[in-house]
Amino acid sequence: MKWFGKIAFADQVDDGTGIWKNKIVERDYFGDILQNSKRNQVTEINQDIAVTNQLSVIADPYLLDSFYKILYVTFMGSKWRVSEVQVGYPRLTLSFGSLYNEEESNEDP
Repeated sequence: MKWFGKIAFADQVDDGTGIWKNKIVERDYFGDILQNSKRNQVTEINQDIAVTNQLSVIADPYLLDSFYKILYVTFMGSKWRVSEVQVGYPRLTLSFGSLYNEEESNEDP
């Protein structure tokens, strides 16, 4: 299955007060969905939905140089936290499975 969406990267920048924060940069990419599955996670409070997906993307120079800064990908209208990146030039395989929380943007990638 083909995919088109955004991959977000976190650049560490000084906010002027000596505090370093993530500046999020989103870029458009094309790729192929290698795995597309869903599972329910039951917690003590709520039931959460998680996906176990892999996405293969053809790497451009920016992606190759910045793969360690990847935060999330957009998939099916939501932002999903990337849990693993495998470099296999000329492609990168991104694994993702939980929704990205906007509050995470100031944490370390």
